[in-house]
Amino acid sequence: MVSLRSGPPPPAAAVQQWAVADYTELRAMRASLRQAIDGQLLPPSPRLDDLAEHMSIVATELTTNALRHGQSEAVVRLSRSATVFVVDVADEMPSVPPRLHEPQTSQIGGRGLHIVQELATDTGWYLTSGHKHVWAQFRIPRRVRQFPAPRISVFDLKTFVRLLRRTGH
Repeated sequence: MVSLRSGPPPPAAAVQQWAVADYTELRAMRASLRQAIDGQLLPPSPRLDDLAEHMSIVATELTTNALRHGQSEAVVRLSRSATVFVVDVADEMPSVPPRLHEPQTSQIGGRGLHIVQELATDTGWYLTSGHKHVWAQFRIPRRVRQFPAPRISVFDLKTFVRLLRRTGH
């Protein structure tokens, strides 16, 4: 059994927060999370859809863990800096740190934190006044730089004829 790295995520400004009381609220939280990401006026990038999908999966995994092991409602926070998004999920069970278990092939479940680590840029956990927070960080894709088409000088017919006459053709 391995533990996640301990420590808070990098500083980021709050974007939105959700309180999730049970599993039936996960779908609405995911949809709202995607809307919040779409509302961030990010530069166009083909990787943006993947980012939103990965963040949605991670938020679901972390929230499911918080509901299952935290025995309380989960508070999901989306934050953003200039370069990263952070999904932070808190529960009221600080005495139970998150652990990465080696999943058994015959076992259902137990892979959530492995999925989180695979999809996120960085992960960790920390404690604050009676709450355990598990977070995942995602790099915001850089703007895809589009170069303008090269300018090609095109002569009109009169200019072309004058040029031919000057050169003696």
